[in-house]
Amino acid sequence: MLQFCPTRQIVAQSNIVFYHTENFYNAAAYNPAALVHQKDFTLNVFPLSGTGISFNNRDAIDKLVQITFTDKYTDKTQEVFRSIIKKDLSYNHVEFDLLNFGINTPNGSFNFHVKEKAYAFMRYGSQFSRFLADTVQSETLALNQEQSFPTEAAHLREYSVGYASELVKNKLTFGVRAKLYLGKSFLSSSASGMMIEQEGNFFAKSYGDVFLSVPATDDSQNGTISEINVMNGKSIADYVLNTGNTGVGLDLGITYKINPQVEFTASILDLGSIKWKKYLYQLNFDDGLYQIENVHLDPNTNELIKETSEVNLIDDIAALYTISNTKTSHQTQLPTTLLAGLNYKFSPEWSIGVVNRTLLIKNMGYNSFAALANYRKSENLTLIGGIGFYDSTLKNIPLGLTYQWRAAQFFLGTDNFLSFFAPKFSDYTSINVGIDFNLFGPKLKYEEVDYLPFFRKKKQRRVRPNGLLFKGIN
Repeated sequence: MLQFCPTRQIVAQSNIVFYHTENFYNAAAYNPAALVHQKDFTLNVFPLSGTGISFNNRDAIDKLVQITFTDKYTDKTQEVFRSIIKKDLSYNHVEFDLLNFGINTPNGSFNFHVKEKAYAFMRYGSQFSRFLADTVQSETLALNQEQSFPTEAAHLREYSVGYASELVKNKLTFGVRAKLYLGKSFLSSSASGMMIEQEGNFFAKSYGDVFLSVPATDDSQNGTISEINVMNGKSIADYVLNTGNTGVGLDLGITYKINPQVEFTASILDLGSIKWKKYLYQLNFDDGLYQIENVHLDPNTNELIKETSEVNLIDDIAALYTISNTKTSHQTQLPTTLLAGLNYKFSPEWSIGVVNRTLLIKNMGYNSFAALANYRKSENLTLIGGIGFYDSTLKNIPLGLTYQWRAAQFFLGTDNFLSFFAPKFSDYTSINVGIDFNLFGPKLKYEEVDYLPFFRKKKQRRVRPNGLLFKGIN
């Protein structure tokens, strides 16, 4: 399955470090209701508009990088699989903005957004996986103990139109975003397997299906597909301009001011699905059998024991399935995100808040929680820090900053600062970076005086050396 995974080279969901940051230009990515805070006219374009990357299996990512750029490993699939099975659940997200255009009107705030997204979820960590792929000889396994290998991976482009408006002045705001998805590639697995005994021999027995869609050609003999050749005879344009897989979705969000200092926010993102039709293949694993040698059954524990440090199956997994392309369509639900937060602003410079993010996906969902503090050091600079708990990783320190000047805002942040310096201690890794522009907005003509907030200094007029005003200036 790793051979077909469309995001294995793009392994990286939105970071939540900026969730409570005031005047954060990309706040609508968390909650469409935040569109009411966008500038009168905003325009952001790739590559500066923002990129978010996150993953929870640093070892697997490092292996992929080494495999891609070096010749360190010869058995590439085995090496990656061994890293993945070290964690019960491995998940990776990457998203970047291509275009973001917003405008405020007397009837509400509108936004048009184009975004590229890729994700991969894999729950492979179990006794069965480690028995087959781990190099530790002490691994044992009970017979007839089934393990599932749920996988969801996809690359898609998202076009969306957002709208937000205040339902109750300075109290309640509602936002909605309608989405059109164009799927580029995907892989979805319901496969499972277990070890069985037949006539004194031991076999890995498989069940279930894997569906995938990616530009490819196939080798056929007597009407039977023997191999899928990904991107063989296909160009990058065939992949990037693929519009044969479509879907729709919805984002909903609210913000509620409990009082002038306390604000509650909640949203649901990517409530939708994609129907895959183009380049669709089905891998059927039902009743696949592969004999496993160099193992024996311990009569005392009734468990299988390895006779060597490694049991080879991963490189021969093709023996377990048959391939077909007769199914006309397959529908997948997108991972849906639930966000809820509470923020308390106790001074003009300081605010503290909490945010909870729940990602819903069958058999592979997880929860994230962070406590964040925002310090507005100046009119331009805001610093963010806190502590985060993501799935089963508890040792995380979110850290970020935003810097605003004239009509632009630069942001750089991570949900776990520790991963860059101590990955073995805390390996959940994320980064969010970009520059947002507010074009054609009103220009500041006068310097604002802090001690007189309703007074603006009069602009100094230039004079000639003789003390007279320049001609044409009254």
